Amino acid sequence: MKSRFTGRLIVLFLSCVSLQQAAARAAEGPPAGSDASRQEAFNQVEVIFQTTVFSGERFPACDLNIPRAVKPLLGAYTLKNTFYDAQYTAVTSAAKPGRYGCVTEITPAGGTLSRRYTTLFRRPNDSAIPWWRLNATFEAKLPAELGIDPAIAREQSDIVSGHLTRLLGESLGRNSGTAAVLAALYEARPGIGKLPRREDPMTQEKRWWFGLKQKLGQATLYPYKSFLPDDYEKDTQAKWPLILFLHGMGECGTDLKKVDVHGPHKNAAARKQFLMIYPQCPPGEWWTPVQVNALLDEIVAKYRVDAQRIYLTGLSMGGYGTWDTSMSYPERFAAIVPICGAGDYADAARVKDIPAWVFHGGKDPVVPVVNTYDMVRALGRLHGRVRYTIYPDLQHDSWTVTYNNPELYTWMLAQKLGQPAQLRMEKIPQEIPGDK
Repeated sequence: MKSRFTGRLIVLFLSCVSLQQAAARAAEGPPAGSDASRQEAFNQVEVIFQTTVFSGERFPACDLNIPRAVKPLLGAYTLKNTFYDAQYTAVTSAAKPGRYGCVTEITPAGGTLSRRYTTLFRRPNDSAIPWWRLNATFEAKLPAELGIDPAIAREQSDIVSGHLTRLLGESLGRNSGTAAVLAALYEARPGIGKLPRREDPMTQEKRWWFGLKQKLGQATLYPYKSFLPDDYEKDTQAKWPLILFLHGMGECGTDLKKVDVHGPHKNAAARKQFLMIYPQCPPGEWWTPVQVNALLDEIVAKYRVDAQRIYLTGLSMGGYGTWDTSMSYPERFAAIVPICGAGDYADAARVKDIPAWVFHGGKDPVVPVVNTYDMVRALGRLHGRVRYTIYPDLQHDSWTVTYNNPELYTWMLAQKLGQPAQLRMEKIPQEIPGDK
């Protein structure tokens, strides 16, 4: 049993690699006068540590990995590392085992300072790790596209397990994603059970780095587009209900013109009743609850928001973000409206008291309707304040008809923080149209 558990952890390590590498290598501040192509080239510069999982108090050394095509752009440069412990204190040595973060400042000659962020993990002792004796067993399901018979993969699991074990050992060297997962596991305590999605290693990683960046004044909030009601300026004392809208994957990017392709702002009556805020998620990223919450803080401080009537909604990737953000900060929202998304149904108790109206297309080929079914049924078991609408003949676009429905906005306005109008679900649905 122990070896199987270890195997699952190794699969988790490897699945987190690409996301963590992208986050840790993100640059802040292009060289002076750069255009889009030069910025893209500069972002290829990586900070490479001698190892990201180390022992002893001395931090490992690092240098830049500069692609040949980028060297003329960078030229001479200076490199400065500042290390921080898990409590965000700047340190010069790793006094204790556990999580550390390094902020690397790169200053090209005649250019603008840029930063990279890397997670490190100090293990408790310096003895060699005998990977060849780990004997981990993987319950890995190989993609059908590989053309390998699943029966063969099961029968030859020792081959897959041995290969992935070796990859894990190799990843302890330069892979910051592995360091992040080990840090999260090191910080966990036995007996807590399976971590919910809001506490998984990569979510913890994003939350930790965002907290440090906030302390250092380096955090950036999501850019956003605002839609003010027609009468917003007429009464400077009036406070307005807020709709915070999270777009889908297709609208990620750096062009704010994309964010209003879809959304509740297209309902003319709703535009008159609500203040609407549309943030934009950067390209290649996913909605992060701690960043959504930080943006909400800014919006409440900047605009005249009725804090008792804040409504969170989103479609597809934004539907996921609606579930994730509300589960992380349930105290903030008077109601949520996730559309064709998915939530962590094992964590449903966090949102059982928030009025929720959930929508999905019964023939959705992108995000299967079973994801909504699982959430509704989980909330039903808890007698949560949830209602749902499944459009039996719709595919992925279940948002257009939803945001065009005036009943949705009447329902929203009826919900007030601490005074929900949505009744609790008394009967758990046994079947939802389109659920397969």
